[in-house]
Amino acid sequence: MKICLRTHMVSDDPSERIRYCQSVGATAVQEASRSIPSAVERGFPTANELREYRKPFDDAGIEIIGLEPVKEPVRAWCEPTPAGQAAFDVFARHLSAAGEAGIPVVTLHPPLDDAKSALEAAEQFRRNVEFYQRACERAHLAGVKLATHSPWPPAKGLWGANEFKSIFEAVPAPENGMIFCFGCMAISGYDVCEVVRPFVDRIFFVHVRDVIIHSDHVDEVFPGTGQVKPAAALRILQQVGYHGAIAPEHLPRLPGEKRNEISMAWAAGYCRAVLNQLEDRE
Repeated sequence: MKICLRTHMVSDDPSERIRYCQSVGATAVQEASRSIPSAVERGFPTANELREYRKPFDDAGIEIIGLEPVKEPVRAWCEPTPAGQAAFDVFARHLSAAGEAGIPVVTLHPPLDDAKSALEAAEQFRRNVEFYQRACERAHLAGVKLATHSPWPPAKGLWGANEFKSIFEAVPAPENGMIFCFGCMAISGYDVCEVVRPFVDRIFFVHVRDVIIHSDHVDEVFPGTGQVKPAAALRILQQVGYHGAIAPEHLPRLPGEKRNEISMAWAAGYCRAVLNQLEDRE
């Protein structure tokens, strides 16, 4: 497994991110298309822009394992209108560019996730299925995979194991996968260690996150200090043959300057220690 620096952690400056990865031993990154100014102006990156963007990471031995779109107008992706088709086409251009540039995964959030009734939920599910069918067709042509994160913010309604299971059963294309977020799974009521195994073929990216769940709020805590048991979950991922990226995520806020750098360094050290223990047991 590769320790990964998630988008927007520490810095959006690629040179700063490379230096930070080297300092904490991270060998992978998830990058954001909006780190490329011309992609922001256009709405999507080109393959050549991504190839150029990759070069300093490649030279440093750091793999770009995922790409975040410039924007996610998620509801528009499902709209049967000219504007909706245009939004989907922009998203699909990210898939094509990533594939040509050798970036294996494009990350996203589900388009529709805020139903207020059973009838609305059924309709949103139908439209989500249509979106993922189209998106997987384009991903297949591009040679990339889709990794969906649970909806954010949580007030919209988190996707847990049942929601992901339903969308994977409805759209079983191998390109249709997930960001397995330890925290989102725990907050949505699942034992992370129990639901890792059924999703092994669909996990294209992992967020290592720990939480303490209270009746009225959730505390973000450092990995290994909450309820999730991330070390046990990582052990299961190793057992089932997951070799992808693991990214510390939603770390607690620290006082003072450089708090993001310090939090991430702590969490990366935790992940490295767990991975070293797993290697020693082999």
